[in-house]
Amino acid sequence: MKKDCFSPFTLRGKTAPNRFIRSATNSHLDNTDGSISEAELQMYDALGRGRVGTVITGHLSVAPDLKYRADVAQPSIGSDDRIEGLKRVAGKIHEYGAIAIAQISMAGPKGVTPFDFNELSTEQMAQTGEWFVEAARRAKEAGFDGVQVHIAHWYMLQAVVNRDLNHRTDRYGGSDENLIRLPKEIVEGIRRVCGDDFLIYVKLNAHNTAEGVDDYGLLAFYVGELVRSSVDLVEISGSDFTRRAKTDECYYLEAVKYLREQFPQLPLSLVGGIYTKEAMERVLETTDFVSMGRALLTQPDFITRLAEGETAASRCIHCNKCFEIFATKYKRCVFLAPNPQLEATFEH
Repeated sequence: MKKDCFSPFTLRGKTAPNRFIRSATNSHLDNTDGSISEAELQMYDALGRGRVGTVITGHLSVAPDLKYRADVAQPSIGSDDRIEGLKRVAGKIHEYGAIAIAQISMAGPKGVTPFDFNELSTEQMAQTGEWFVEAARRAKEAGFDGVQVHIAHWYMLQAVVNRDLNHRTDRYGGSDENLIRLPKEIVEGIRRVCGDDFLIYVKLNAHNTAEGVDDYGLLAFYVGELVRSSVDLVEISGSDFTRRAKTDECYYLEAVKYLREQFPQLPLSLVGGIYTKEAMERVLETTDFVSMGRALLTQPDFITRLAEGETAASRCIHCNKCFEIFATKYKRCVFLAPNPQLEATFEH
């Protein structure tokens, strides 16, 4: 049965008004002290007005120390004094009837102060897990409907589950069961602390080896372990999206199809290479949701334009300039005007 992009979907008693997810996208708009800026709130206002049914925030750093953030403008959820600012984000998303999800992350090897997780003690690894659980508790207190645990894009947790990067010999390394142990402990801790009405999503790479071999079996094993730990939705992404040809679409659809065969009842979403209505409909033949990042970065009202029949394709040209011009031209997209917040943060 063909799914309607604009039909609602309910998880744990919370109803998303449609099947569109704003996938976590680093806005680079927040303040250097880790707090939420007015420019960031304006961005969420635009997404809400644009009828995005589920909004996942840009990644929030769980580390108490700001030096472990991914960049100088990454917002923090690493201490209780962040809760009041994050309430404004959740409130702005809810203002338009959308589901509000906070993405929680640890930069690790991709941080301002990078470190190798292999050099952490067993106790330090467990402590990192507790930072995630505490971050989820803060997200709930701030009014979010749930969190997404970031296990993708070569940040710390994705490095931990990567067979080629994990060289540990303790309970967090060696076997596949040990590689997924820390994310499982995080999910189980969040469920214990935040309760049964709190949504827990995860973002996973389609491949979990540096060589990019066909490891769908490993992916399915990880997903099974996380589902048993109480994950509600799995969003599949990857680490090679900037190297894809401009004509490529639905980058990781085969991985999602494999997961659908293994987990017929598991809510799934896909992000990457989804810029047209035709691609969305093709993805929804397998998934329950469609996730978008750059399409909504360049046009926060893209979904409204689709609904009104004004367009069937995003204006995104897949140029990847959004990964550099925020710090050079102070723009989030080649089609957008410079943003004073970006200039204030990244001016030389």
